[in-house]
Amino acid sequence: MTNRQPLPESISQRLFLAYRIISRSYFHLPVLLLYFWTIDIGMYRIIFLLALYGLTSTFSSGIPGWLLRHTSPKQAVIIGELAKALGIGLLLWSTRQSDVNLPLLVVSQIIGGAGFTTALTTDAALLRQLTKGSQQRFMQIQTTSQSGMFIATLIAGSLGSILFDYNPQWPFLAAILVSILSVGSVMLIHPPKEDPSLAAPAEMTTFTIRTDQYFWMLFYAISRAFTLAPFIGFIPFYFIMVNVDPLLFGAVLSCFTLSSWGAIRIAGSFIKRYGVIALLVTTSLFMAAALVFFASSEWLATQGIDYFTSGLIALVLLGFGSGTIRPVTMANLDLSANSPAERMQLFARMERDFGLCNACLLALGAWLLVSKGFTNLMLVFFFLYILVVCISAVFYMRKLHSEEHRCI
Repeated sequence: MTNRQPLPESISQRLFLAYRIISRSYFHLPVLLLYFWTIDIGMYRIIFLLALYGLTSTFSSGIPGWLLRHTSPKQAVIIGELAKALGIGLLLWSTRQSDVNLPLLVVSQIIGGAGFTTALTTDAALLRQLTKGSQQRFMQIQTTSQSGMFIATLIAGSLGSILFDYNPQWPFLAAILVSILSVGSVMLIHPPKEDPSLAAPAEMTTFTIRTDQYFWMLFYAISRAFTLAPFIGFIPFYFIMVNVDPLLFGAVLSCFTLSSWGAIRIAGSFIKRYGVIALLVTTSLFMAAALVFFASSEWLATQGIDYFTSGLIALVLLGFGSGTIRPVTMANLDLSANSPAERMQLFARMERDFGLCNACLLALGAWLLVSKGFTNLMLVFFFLYILVVCISAVFYMRKLHSEEHRCI
């Protein structure tokens, strides 16, 4: 008799696709701030918990590498998903009574953030193992999964708000169920026997980041923080104040995701037709306009545009800006002289810097929101963002000028 794999290669890859789509069903994320608001722990504590989750996700990047050195990619993904479920479970347990257990709530955010990073990072190693190091097949599955993951996030966000309307804890219970189903999908995968080096993390190398690379890395981190910090911490608060029906809360916030996805889809063709500078200008205008719409919502209300409409327009504009940040960055971030290992380190540095910028904006925004109000918060964010854009424009023009002189 001949030995056969427990499952054909194609089935294992389909199970991986199923895992990717299922695991991105974030039922609880659109209503997380709303849930914290209902248990009345105060805005400072809410922002602290949201920032803590983000910082943990950013600075726990060493955990996936350690797991991949001591376990298989499949086991590492399972550990990450179980940690996500445990974090959500502790969150529910710490808020089950009127007297909130804040220390346990903090622990839940740390465990959940570490689990999120572990699952998100190690599933790429599992995919490399399944594709046996074939870069073409790896990228094909990566691309195929993008649309499914987007649809899952969009639908789960809308369903999460419906569940929240029935019972505030149901979206979180649904998220725990998602992690359990994700674990089940991964457990059914039987990776082929192969060279462990394909799944092992790349060795760290020492190299110098060029000035132009460092600039665009910071551009990515700061620009992305200016979209996600408002979206995570303050825009949900805006729609709470507008008295959006909890039944529609997730659907409204999903407009950000939909707009971002649309921007990503058209970014490539936009750059080919109009150039990267045109996309950079469009991105900056959309993001600045979004902040202005939020800041001027009171004035717009006096002009006949209600708070909900102006907020929804701003949300769509911000989502579009968020979706174009990565294409603009990658079009300017010249990595041709860097090895694959160096590129991975650059990307990790970008995400780490983003986590820091995001936490700083959340902290500043929390103070402004409590002491100065939402309008002043958005005005400050607008002027800070304009400052970043102006610095970026000066640097970019100087870079183009120096390149022209070298060509002469």
